Amino acid sequence: MRVTDPRNGKQAPLDVDLAQRWAKEFSAWSGQECEHERQELRRGLNKGGAPVVRMQCLDCGLRVGNPVKRPPNADELPEFDDAMRDAYDAMRTAEKEKIDQRYVEIQLRRWRAKEQGDSYYRQAHDAYIASPEWRDLRKRVMDRANGLCEGCRLSPAREVHHLSYEHWGHEFLFELVALCGDCHDRIHAKGDHEALVAACSSCLHASRGHYCRLYDVPMVTALEAEELCSFERVGYEETF
Repeated sequence: MRVTDPRNGKQAPLDVDLAQRWAKEFSAWSGQECEHERQELRRGLNKGGAPVVRMQCLDCGLRVGNPVKRPPNADELPEFDDAMRDAYDAMRTAEKEKIDQRYVEIQLRRWRAKEQGDSYYRQAHDAYIASPEWRDLRKRVMDRANGLCEGCRLSPAREVHHLSYEHWGHEFLFELVALCGDCHDRIHAKGDHEALVAACSSCLHASRGHYCRLYDVPMVTALEAEELCSFERVGYEETF
């Protein structure tokens, strides 16, 4: 299945799982079409330029039903508001294009991950870690811990560790902990990351059999390989 990128008109073939998700969102979008519950009798001209009286939907601007017999007070009726229909069509088109663009971007992200290895995501991750927003967040976590490791409460805190990447870039403080070097190494040690692997099930790229579609390897491999998703889960994207 192919979806057109509204930004450039090019088509992108979607992976099967993405095509299924796109179809569900498209179906939901289609089901939100106006049902013309609010209508009003209005006057105007038909396509041939002849006077006509018809019902017009007050929500989407569509001329509903067939023309009716011109009533005695026809001249007092409000005129058709065709701009209302144009605005509605523009809104619906924008909604559809937003869905299409979302899935094209996800597909491109998968392709880039396979073609460029970790560089595409590592750059984004490194840029965030170097940002003023992250420095401020890190300071608040350290202040909360009063400089002590929140893993052992014995050693000075050196690192801020993510307990969850669900809100990466806009983390809640409870998703972050201050750790000493030993505790940080311990939480990242092989055999100690069952929770991380389990959390992969909520990732958009997770497949049956604990397989990662993004990096085309088992989830455990993607987590343990420094050049792939790694324990930082740089490729994680919450399902929807």
